[in-house]
Amino acid sequence: MINFAFRRHPEQEGGVQLLVCEPLERLGFKNAFSTRLGGVSPLPAEALSLGNFSHDERANVIENRRRFLAALDASDWPLVTAKQIHSADIRSVLDADDARAEPTACDALTANVERTFLAVQTADCMPVLIADERTRAFAAVHAGWRGTFAGIVARTIERMQHEYGSRPADLHAALGPAISAEVFEVGAEVLNAFRGKYEYAESLFSNLKPNGKGHINLNLANARQLMDAGVREDRIHDCGLCTWLRNDLFFSYRRERGAEKPVGRLLGVIGRAV
Repeated sequence: MINFAFRRHPEQEGGVQLLVCEPLERLGFKNAFSTRLGGVSPLPAEALSLGNFSHDERANVIENRRRFLAALDASDWPLVTAKQIHSADIRSVLDADDARAEPTACDALTANVERTFLAVQTADCMPVLIADERTRAFAAVHAGWRGTFAGIVARTIERMQHEYGSRPADLHAALGPAISAEVFEVGAEVLNAFRGKYEYAESLFSNLKPNGKGHINLNLANARQLMDAGVREDRIHDCGLCTWLRNDLFFSYRRERGAEKPVGRLLGVIGRAV
């Protein structure tokens, strides 16, 4: 877990624990990947669920978000989220007023606005945060296997080039906690779809079975897309933490849904003060 650190706010109640990408932080971008620790949601208890309003009391999620923002010393920053639909659609946030608009259907957000967080919700999917050291633009991406297949990370970089004049060589990326290749089994139709689109697809697969199923590596897939888009390999930071294997720290939809209970949501966020 090189270049990442767990943080707790020393004066905050609730024991909120965050995972921060330090290289992005050093560039002046506030960022964090939440854990399930330090909240008020009964999932099963004291859980920091930051989304999924339909399966938790709205008051709980609001309080959890308040604690989360306080832990980042950014209580007055708007939190821009999306109605995530496992697409490759992207929304660009124009200004502070736009940041307070209702969420729209998309799976990536970009902005070049001060004191505003872009946020993606996950519970196994890959959260990717992108920062431009030159233009100061930034992005948050939700990349499950569908978004990864559709190339959402590469499309987000294209949007940043178009909207802000970003150059891929100036970008830095953080890959947050997600389900790992060790446990992420998908069907033959998913593997074959990747084979038909990406010439390096076989390098993403492991534990292939006679019935055509196998495991896929979202971390490697998104890192490869970032590099193919022009991001330097040494500026791609992967925390390497698995939501399924570290269910004590993170929500995992695949692991927890078998218990027939609601599953909370994590947030990956990025913003800048100036």
